[in-house]
Order: sequence, then structure tokens, then C-alpha cells
Amino acid sequence: MRAYALVTPRTDSHVRLLLPDINVDLQVPSTDLPSKHETSMLAHPGDVVDILPASLRKYEGAGRTAVTTFAFLCGALLSAEQRTSGFSICVRSLLPVGSGLGSSAAFNVALASALLRLGGVVDRADGPEERLLVNQWAFKGEQVAHGTPSGIDNSVVTFGGFLKYTKNAEPVQLESAPNLRVLIWDTQVPKSTKALVAGVRVLRDAHPEAIDSVMNAIGAISSGAADLFCKADTPVDKLEDYLADVVRLNHALLVALGVSHPALERVREATEARSLPTKLTGAGGGGCALTLVPKDASTDDLDSVISELSAEGIRCYPTVIGGCGVAVSDVVAGEPVLSWLGRTDVDAGLCKLADNCYEPALARFASLSNPEFAALAP
Repeated sequence: MRAYALVTPRTDSHVRLLLPDINVDLQVPSTDLPSKHETSMLAHPGDVVDILPASLRKYEGAGRTAVTTFAFLCGALLSAEQRTSGFSICVRSLLPVGSGLGSSAAFNVALASALLRLGGVVDRADGPEERLLVNQWAFKGEQVAHGTPSGIDNSVVTFGGFLKYTKNAEPVQLESAPNLRVLIWDTQVPKSTKALVAGVRVLRDAHPEAIDSVMNAIGAISSGAADLFCKADTPVDKLEDYLADVVRLNHALLVALGVSHPALERVREATEARSLPTKLTGAGGGGCALTLVPKDASTDDLDSVISELSAEGIRCYPTVIGGCGVAVSDVVAGEPVLSWLGRTDVDAGLCKLADNCYEPALARFASLSNPEFAALAP
């Protein structure tokens, strides 16, 4: 489950931000974007909203957040000269938006890496220095979106694999960790991270010793898992058994904090009936759950639980965690990206600016199906 960005040049001094997954198609003169000087004077990246013109305030909800982040990063990373001719950028995400799976972080990493490449600051984003730079700017994008994010989501998206993360410290890559099959369940129950965090805070104020014990236990099992990941000779069976215990323990501890939800418990009940360990993920209170799929899991069990919960309106996303992080490329399967995109005719109705010769490729990218994105990256 990844996010993908395509950047194409323009000739009309406009910028276009196309986000088909949240129905955003913004086209404005490049002069509407804030300048490097303006963004550098902000006390906090999120303050950029106070200096945006009306043309960049037309969307609400997720669209407004995305446009505001785009405006900040463009202003901070591109000089006036680099915007002169204009450009278009389309970002597609295979992650459900607003479900606690880090879709915002994936968007910000894709956007930051694309703009840094456009500005000539990074090349492939495959080395440690370039990835640190991408991560730094993606975090600023997260600040626009969330105010005071932890930084863990953008770090995992940027560096890939598994990370041992401690706030205010550089993430540590767990090099020997294997990829793991999981099922991601989207209950489609809306949640408020702010309200959930506030609820835990109230609980801690009333019972500090008990809640601190729960938090310490969560930290202990996380550290234990990280230590096991670091051992290259850990047998897969032992790792799976340990992680199954950790998943169940972590969920129980989160339930004790009051952040579960009946829909999440329904997912856990259905999967545990097939010996598939499950925990809530994200802030809880709705949103998503994660099920660990052991290597010897029955296909029949997987098919039946997906069918059962899908019939109740719960969406399932089978995927693998532990994959590669950010990457920048102009080639797909040995073929130039624009050539690869041009292999299929584009519906002319999707092309809003026919005088820009790259718009058909952008429209094709915007209309790709999820399976077609499999050719773009692992």
C-alpha cells in the first residue's frame, strides 16, 4: 500500500495539483503560491493558512489540508524561477484516507520528494542524506496537517522496512527484519484522534500509576519486538509466535486505555476464531485494525473471514509490511514513465488543458487502477 506522485512540466506559468482519490483538481497561477521568504518567516508551518489567497482556500476537509500542505512545501522548496513555466503534480494513494494508516504521511513524503527532485535538491532519494532531507520536509508537511505530529509516520514511509522510533531521536533501521503478511481492516467508523488522546489523558489524571503501568508495558513489548527483529538468525517460526503474542497483548493493553470500539472488537473476534492475531491500529475508536497472517495460515480461513467481514461493510486490504521506502524514478519496467503511461489511450474528457502536451500522461496516471500501480513499485 503506497502513494505515488507524477510531476510533469507546463508552459503556461500555472501549477496544477491533481488528487483524484479525494476529488481535488486545483489549477492556479504559480504566483498564487507563497514565496520562500514568506514560508521562512512563519512561526509554525501550519501558519501558512493565514497567508494563502482565496484561490488556495476553495476546498474543505482533506482537500483543504492537502492544498495547504502543497502550498507550504512549494513555497518552501521552490524558488520563483523554478516555478516560472509551471508544473503539474498528481498524487495517487492506495491507502484509505483518514483511517489511521498514515495516508497523510505517505502524501507528504511523495510530495516532498517530488518537489525536492523538481528543485534539483535530490536525485533518487535512495541514499541516507537524501532520505533524511525528504523526511525533514515531509515532517513539516505533517505539521501543516496535524499541528504536533510525532514524526513516526513520515519516518516509516521515508525509510521503509521496520524502524525503532523514539521521539526527538533519529529512527533506527532494523535491517534484518523480514517482510510480514498482514490484513488491514477498515471499519469505516469515523474517529477523533484528538478526543481519544484527551480521553486517555483524563484516565491517566485519575489513575496515574495504573495508566503509566499500561504505557510502560506497551513500551516493553515494542522494545522486545525490536530486539528480536535485530537478530538476523531469529527463526521465522519463533518471530511469528512472538509477534502473535505481542499483537494480542498490545490490543488488550489498548483496550485497557479505552481506545477500542465495537467494530474493532468484531474484527478481532472473527479473526481470532481462525487463530489470526489482531489488534487495533492508529488512534483506535474506529478506523482500522491489523491482522498478522502466519506463513502457514489457511487460504480457506483467510477467504472466509474476508468474506464474512466484508458482508458487514468492513473493507479488507491484504498487504505486506516492511517494504522499501521512498524512491524517485523516471523509468517503469525499463521504459520511460511517460512512454509507459502513453501506451493506453486517454479519455480526452480527463484532459483539462490540451495546450500542455504532458496532460494526457497526467490524466492516464490519474485514472490508473490499483492493480496497475503494482508495476510502478514493489
